Order: sequence, then structure tokens, then C-alpha cells
Amino acid sequence: MKSITSQQEESMTGVQHISRWPQTLILCLFAIIIWLGVGFSLGWYYTFTYYGRTGIPIPFPEVFSALVLYYFSVLNADTEIQAIHWMVVFPLAGALWVASLRWVATAMGYEKSNFANVYMRFSLAALPVALPAPVLAWLAGQYNGGFDWQRMLNVALRRVHTGPWWWLTPLFLGLGVTVLVFQLIQYRRTFPMPIKHASRHIPLAAIVLSVTSILLGTLASIPLRWWIE
Repeated sequence: MKSITSQQEESMTGVQHISRWPQTLILCLFAIIIWLGVGFSLGWYYTFTYYGRTGIPIPFPEVFSALVLYYFSVLNADTEIQAIHWMVVFPLAGALWVASLRWVATAMGYEKSNFANVYMRFSLAALPVALPAPVLAWLAGQYNGGFDWQRMLNVALRRVHTGPWWWLTPLFLGLGVTVLVFQLIQYRRTFPMPIKHASRHIPLAAIVLSVTSILLGTLASIPLRWWIE
């Protein structure tokens, strides 16, 4: 039989686990909001640059994952639905990158870090890319010397084209590099492993992220196309 002390310890562990749920949900909610902002901002960038044809890839892993998820599950649907689809993949991509880093770190023998904390840290590191979104939305709505909501919506839904301006790609390149630096800082704080281990950890996590994104995007396309198209 278990001792009273061990039963009390298990009970306290269960209570602590339950008490962490509100904090976990709040952290994940804020991280999701930030990633939606990143998706919103990059949506403007890729719209202004003919969906990236005249732009550049933004150099951090979550954007790569989001693009893979989006294009592997792309829908032949109205542009309004495509816009929502675009936004939704970014919080998922952020979560997949954190999950990949945690899973590979655990496989390498390191202690598993708290998912919500890491998700929030990496989302905060990506925040600079979200900051231009209000300005870009305002620029998209400029018409006859003023702001027009319908004009902004038409640009967002690719019914009307405007831009890109000469400064747009350098701006997002600089923000992307900034985010990459911030994420490397957060990575070192979250996964304090020797450089030789980190040099294996990051590529392996990137491979896991790539494979997972392809599989999820492909699998998600089946019900989505059946339901929406």
C-alpha cells in the first residue's frame, strides 16, 4: 500500500498540474494572437509582392512551415476563405516548430521544456514581423487622397493590386533577420545545450518540422477540399 506521504505528494502534484492549466491556456492564447498578427502582416507583404513573386522568403522556420502547410492544403475556394486559411496556418506552424524542438531535445536526452512557455517565447521573438501590419493595411486603403475600407478589402482579397514599394522588401528582410536573431537568443535560453549538440538539434528539428508540415498539410487538404470546394 502507498504511504500517506506518497499519496499526499501525488495529490499535490495533481493539484499543481490542474492549477497550471489557466496559465497554460493564457500563454497559448497570447501566442496564437501574435502568430495571427504575423500571418496578417505577411499576408499584406505577399499580396503587395504578387504573393511573393517579387519578394523574398522570410528567414525563420515558422514562416517556411506556414507556407508548406498553406500550399499543401491550398483550397480552390473564394478569396475570403483563402485569407482565413492563410491566417490559421501561422499559429499551427509556430506550435509545430516548438513541438519539433522539444521532441528532438527529449530524444537527445534533455529534459522536456514547458510547451506553453516556449510557444510564448518564440511568438514574442516573432512579434517584430507583425508590427507593420496596421501601416500596410492603411496603405492598402488609400484612395483619392484618403482611406477607404472597401479599397483595403479589395486589395486584401486580390481584387485590386497596389505596390510594392521600394522599401517593402528591405523592411521585411530586416525584420525577418531580427526575428531570427531574437529566436536564436530564445533558443539558447530555452535549450541550454553545448554548441555541438545544438548543431545537431536544430537541423534535426527542422527536418521533423518539414516532414510534419508536409504530412499535416496533405492530410488536412482531404477533408478541407471535400467540405469547402
